[in-house]
Amino acid sequence: MKAEEELKQIPGLNLIIVRPAVVYGPGDISGIAPRLISAAVYTELNEKMSFLWSGDLKLNTVHVVDVCRALWVLCEKGKNGQIYNLADANDTDQRKINNFLESIFKIKTDFAGTALSQMAKLNLKSLTEDVNDKHLKPWSDLCKRHGIMNTPLTPYLDQELLYNNNLSVDGTKISELGFTYEYPEMKEQYLRDSLNYFLEQKLFPPIV
Repeated sequence: MKAEEELKQIPGLNLIIVRPAVVYGPGDISGIAPRLISAAVYTELNEKMSFLWSGDLKLNTVHVVDVCRALWVLCEKGKNGQIYNLADANDTDQRKINNFLESIFKIKTDFAGTALSQMAKLNLKSLTEDVNDKHLKPWSDLCKRHGIMNTPLTPYLDQELLYNNNLSVDGTKISELGFTYEYPEMKEQYLRDSLNYFLEQKLFPPIV
């Protein structure tokens, strides 16, 4: 927000602000990808994958292809000084994503709920460190077992990803410019496409 305000102060700058929701799709390593990688870790641990908060925590999404297409359209037709959210119509939440993770990786998932999550919130820094310690070695072992010595993919989670912050935005404004989303909702196959992208480059262990 501060960066946006500073940019607006530059005289004569043609500025369009684009705010994508959680990006996913081939090439993504920081949106939904950490959840996919963490799910792979739980196949290694043979444990249930638990999440803070509840299944209705909003994590609205947008496919990487639609992000690229939208940027092109906005360069050609976008209105100077305007702000455009990018989000599909799926109204994605944690439960929808978890259903896909369970299907793809054959694992079980659940949610801590509000009471336990509020307790965890009191020491979120320590919890984040514990979670990362739990995930990083099994991921490293899994990669090494399949001959992957170097990969940009990591299950490492930033503390802010564990906050109880809904990401729920309206991405329809760009439709006024004639733009339509080619990926109007997240589907299991689209997440599998993301995994296949990394599998083909031997950056993800072939466990799915």
